[in-house]
Amino acid sequence: MVVEKVSRGLKSTDFSEIIEIPKINLESIEFALPPSKSHMIRLLALASLGSGSTIIKVNQAIGLDTISMIDCLGSLGVDIMRDNENNWIVSGVGNKGFSLTQPTVNCGNSGTAMRILMAMIATMTQTVILDGDQSLSMRENSALKDSLKSAGVSIIETTNNHLPVKITGPWFADESFISKINLDLTKSSQPLTAWLLASSLLGQKVILSPSKSTVSNRHHNLTLRLCNEFGAEIKRIEGQYHLANWQVKTPKEVLVPGDSSMASFAILLSKLHHNKIKLFHWPREEDCLGNEILKQNSNNLGIVWQGNEIHSYSNGSIANYDLTDCNDLITPLSIILAISSGGSLSGIGHTIYKESNRISKTISLMEDFGLSASYDGDIMTIPGGQVPIKPTVAISSHNDHRIFMTAVALMTKFGGEVIGRGLHNIADPMFLDRLGIVE
Repeated sequence: MVVEKVSRGLKSTDFSEIIEIPKINLESIEFALPPSKSHMIRLLALASLGSGSTIIKVNQAIGLDTISMIDCLGSLGVDIMRDNENNWIVSGVGNKGFSLTQPTVNCGNSGTAMRILMAMIATMTQTVILDGDQSLSMRENSALKDSLKSAGVSIIETTNNHLPVKITGPWFADESFISKINLDLTKSSQPLTAWLLASSLLGQKVILSPSKSTVSNRHHNLTLRLCNEFGAEIKRIEGQYHLANWQVKTPKEVLVPGDSSMASFAILLSKLHHNKIKLFHWPREEDCLGNEILKQNSNNLGIVWQGNEIHSYSNGSIANYDLTDCNDLITPLSIILAISSGGSLSGIGHTIYKESNRISKTISLMEDFGLSASYDGDIMTIPGGQVPIKPTVAISSHNDHRIFMTAVALMTKFGGEVIGRGLHNIADPMFLDRLGIVE
């Protein structure tokens, strides 16, 4: 097996350039879902903590967010190689622990990587600077920071933005710090994910007490499942998580499932072009992270989904979709509903904390294409039977890869310009190739 060393030190990526999207006659498409970055980033974190080597197998190229996690772990002394089949080999640090090999740990655009690493770094005795690109530096992380500060971790913001931050551990350095940690999960479930993944490094027992209202529940349940598969015995008792030190047992290899949320773009393309699409790498339901509603409710969208083939056959029917656990669907699903029979999206309030305010920016994108929607009381209402029109100016992606990919899909119907060249690489490097678009 041929392996190569992974380069360290991500450079800032500029997504301000315009890309010209041609009008395309998409009679049929083979749409292979990219590896799930939600799964792979968590698997990378767990494998880095073990004593052995784990091969993380993927079905195609990984996105920039996952590469950011790989790069950051390299900055913390984790040895990660790539073989000639594009699989990733992680050699965990084991008992020797993390060691800083770069002056700054740069998370690029990945909020998931940033929050997981913030908890891992909190276990170290040396000061670490955690940074990211401009978009990431503006994202809100007070819930995780407050929980780590209550465990005795020093977190100092060096500018008016949320990044960079100086983090100095270790957590629970003396016995005076409380062992019950309150976690606010009303905006994101990632503070809980970060604590669960770093819990093998605890020196004492800790009880996590999440807020009563939580979002993205399927994501933190995934984290709990993976931790327990890697040797943890984390118990959830009356809604609280009981944590203690545990030995990470790394498997020889794991397979990353496909990212089910990306099937929303396949459905959108089928609705726009009335074509058949062969969809590959659809995961098991337990790995769909809430996105299984696409398949379960395909009839409401006017989609026939048989085996690995989907195609649009009607406008479907009006329906409500609760996106509390699958907020990545908001932008493409809004367009799908608008050009179908309409409906509403609920449970989307927390999407304002994504790369962009996805509620306002989704409505703005719709308006760019002559479509309409309204938002009131955490519900977006979308009239059906709408017909998109060709924009007269370049469309802004607001530095958000999901908005960029939705805009590109729409532009295949008309041709036009989209600002945000390269944004798809954050999650799905093959997206443009799949559509026959030269970047």
